[in-house]
Amino acid sequence: MKTLKYILPFLFTFSIFACSSDPKQKESAKETKDSIPAKENFEKGKIIENVNTLNDASQSYAMYLPSTYAADKTFPVIYIFDAHGTGKLPVSMYKNLAEKYGYILIGSNNSKNGTSWEETQKIATNLFSDSQQRIAINASRVYVLGFSGGARVANGLCITNGAIAGTICCGAASPAANSKDPRNNYTFLGICGNQDFNYIEMRKYDMVELAGTTIKHAFIEFDGKHEWPKEEVMNEAFLWTELGAMRKDSKLKRDEFVKSAIVSYSNQIKKAQQNNKIVDVYNLVRRTINFFDGLTDLTEYYNIYKPLKENAEIDKHLKAEEKIWRQEEELKAFYGEAFQTKNVDWWRQEAASIGKKIKSEKNDEALMYKRILDYLSLVAYMQTTNTLQQNNVIASKMFSQIYLIVDPTNNEAHYLSATISAMEGNDKETITELNAAVKNGFKDITRLQNDVIFSKIKETEEFKLILKKVDEANLNTAP
Repeated sequence: MKTLKYILPFLFTFSIFACSSDPKQKESAKETKDSIPAKENFEKGKIIENVNTLNDASQSYAMYLPSTYAADKTFPVIYIFDAHGTGKLPVSMYKNLAEKYGYILIGSNNSKNGTSWEETQKIATNLFSDSQQRIAINASRVYVLGFSGGARVANGLCITNGAIAGTICCGAASPAANSKDPRNNYTFLGICGNQDFNYIEMRKYDMVELAGTTIKHAFIEFDGKHEWPKEEVMNEAFLWTELGAMRKDSKLKRDEFVKSAIVSYSNQIKKAQQNNKIVDVYNLVRRTINFFDGLTDLTEYYNIYKPLKENAEIDKHLKAEEKIWRQEEELKAFYGEAFQTKNVDWWRQEAASIGKKIKSEKNDEALMYKRILDYLSLVAYMQTTNTLQQNNVIASKMFSQIYLIVDPTNNEAHYLSATISAMEGNDKETITELNAAVKNGFKDITRLQNDVIFSKIKETEEFKLILKKVDEANLNTAP
C-alpha cells in the first residue's frame, strides 16, 4: 500500500458513530439511533441538488431518497465522493439503483481533488453529522463510494473508521491517508475500466495489497476509460453491499434474492465455457465465489475454480499480465520525462505510433497502449493547467497542443485550447475551440458564463450561440 503524506486517524464525532466501552451501551445506543425519525420532510424519489449543512452554509450535498423512504424506519446509505466535488453527477447516475435497492444516496459537493486530508476530514465529519441529524439512516449499513481522487478519499475514510461497513472504489484504490492500525473488518469492491490509467493500481490493490487479509474484496472490470462506471456496472456494487449485509447479519438474508442473483453469474460462466474463454471463466468464478460466499452452496463453482488454479494456461496468463504491468510502468516513466524534453512534432509522431500499436497488437497489449493514451491525457491536462496558473502562455500552448494530439475528443482539451487562444487575443480560434468542446460533450454552462477570459467575446452572436448549444445539451440529458 502506498505511503502518503497525511497519516491521520479519522474519528467520527457525531452520535450515530459514537463509541462506547460498554457493549450493552453500544447495543442500546444503536437501537436508539437507528430509530430516530427524520427531523425534516425532504422530497422522496427526486434528486435534491443542494442540501446546505445546518452549521455551515458553505457546505452542501446532493441527495436522493428512495420513494419507499419513511421516517419511522432506517435505510442504508451510500456517501459519494466525486473527484470534482459534483455530488449531483453520481447521485443522478445511480438514483435508479438507489430506488431498486432502497438506498439513500448522498454526494458531497465540497470534497474534491486538491483538498488536504485534514480539510477532507472536516468536510466528511460535517457531511455525516448533518445527514444523520436530518435523515433516518441505518447506522450498521453505512457505505462510502468514490471515483478517482474521490475513491482515495472513500478508502481513506473507510480504513480508519469502524462505523463504515464497506467502500466501493472506482478508478483508484490507494487511500488518501493510511492508518498505523488499519481495519480489517470491512468490505472492499474495486471497479475500473480496462483502459483506465489507474487499472494496474486497481488490479494490484485487489490481487496483492488485500491478498491474505480478512478483508472481503472483489474487483470488477469494464470496457472503458477513467470514468464513473455506467449504471449496469454499478448495479453489481449495490448487489455486493446487499450480499455483504446478509452475510454479516443472517436476519437480513433473503434466500430467493440470493438464488435469483446468482443466476446471472452462472449464465455468464456457462457462456464463457461454451466459447472456450478459460481466463474469463477463471475470473468470473472467482468473482462469484467472492460475492456469494457464505450465502449459498458454491460447490459447483469451487469444482470449476480449483482445477483452474493449477491450469497452465491460467498461469501463463497471470505471468503475462505481470509482464505488462512492468512494461506499462516503464512506458509511463519514459513518457513522463518526454513531456519535458520532446516537442509537439515528436508527440504527433509518437501518438500516431501508439495508435498503430493499438490496432496491430493482441488484445492485452492493445489495452495497455489505450491506458497509456489515457495516462498521457491526464499528464497533458495537468501540465496545461499548471502552466496556465503560472501565466506561462508559451508552455501552456505547447502542452495544450499535446493534450489535443493524445486525446482529440476530450472536451476539456478543447476548452483549455480556447482559453489559451483567448489569452492570445485570437477570437476566431477561441470560438472554433469552444464549438469543438461543445461538440465533444462540454456542458458546464456556469463555468462558460462566468469565465472572465471570454469577456471580450461574450456579447458576440457566436458566443451566444455556443451558450444556446450547451443549454440545449443540458436540457436533452436532464434526468
